[in-house]
Amino acid sequence: MNNLTKPRFSWIDNLRGLMIVLVAMGHIIVDDNINHTFNTIIRMPTFFMISGFLFKFKPRKNYLKHKSIHLLIPYFTYLIPILAIQIHFEKKSLLEFCARLLLGGPFLYSWTGVFWFITCLFFTQQIFNSMSSLKPKSLRLVMLTMLILAYINDYLFNFNLIPWSLNICFYTCPLFYIGFLFKNLIDNKTLSKYVSIIILCFLFIITTYFIPESFTNLKDGIYGIPILGIVISTMSAFCFVSFFKSIPDLKLLSWIGRASMVIMYLHLPIRYLIIEYRPNTNQWLILFISVVIPTSLYYIFKKNKTTELILLGES
Repeated sequence: MNNLTKPRFSWIDNLRGLMIVLVAMGHIIVDDNINHTFNTIIRMPTFFMISGFLFKFKPRKNYLKHKSIHLLIPYFTYLIPILAIQIHFEKKSLLEFCARLLLGGPFLYSWTGVFWFITCLFFTQQIFNSMSSLKPKSLRLVMLTMLILAYINDYLFNFNLIPWSLNICFYTCPLFYIGFLFKNLIDNKTLSKYVSIIILCFLFIITTYFIPESFTNLKDGIYGIPILGIVISTMSAFCFVSFFKSIPDLKLLSWIGRASMVIMYLHLPIRYLIIEYRPNTNQWLILFISVVIPTSLYYIFKKNKTTELILLGES
């Protein structure tokens, strides 16, 4: 994710910080009260919308090169050793290691389960950037068509063993597009922080207690109730944006938010390593360690140009 320095975007790191903590909580705290429906509806969709908000159409070759450096170099730098450690502990073969490394997406699980997000984001960005010549009306029609195809995949075929999670792009491209549209909307109109909190509380209650079937799991191609799920994700993201724009100076969340990609890569391997050697460790302590260590590593990696390139994708 891009390193942001413009004051008008200072709230984005806060939002990223909250979302990555929610991601880690959902993976580490084994409690239905934590990994509830509302959490699943907001965390990963919001990341795609943030990326859409930051997006600008660019020449295709330049954009492909830029995002390959930014996303794919760190992806393989982290994935190769982490997957090797996972395969070692699970006593799997070298052939399986190579197959999962090459196929990615849904073929990665437990230690490497979140790595689907990187390839899916990469292809989402490239697909959307390839539509630069489309007029707004045509772009809207393409996004609607992709959303329909996503629901067809979810409800009729339910087949998600597609390398690099390419099929998930049918859903994430519309999310990315919504974030892209946020640019003009957010500049002109936001909600007060109090209204935002009230709406978020309302959405939490109805998704948790009245429509739990809106549960979302992008990796597995589960998108909840058609249309309603993406509407709730959009409303929630807009409320969070409005809230954080009204209180941008949250240093702790901002620090965590800048390190969100490193946390994304490392929080599960840290969890599984701790459980491997200290199985009775308190879950909340594991969560704390799994956020603090990657955050610290991010700022260490920033100090060296080589680590900044291969581990953060920044040059």
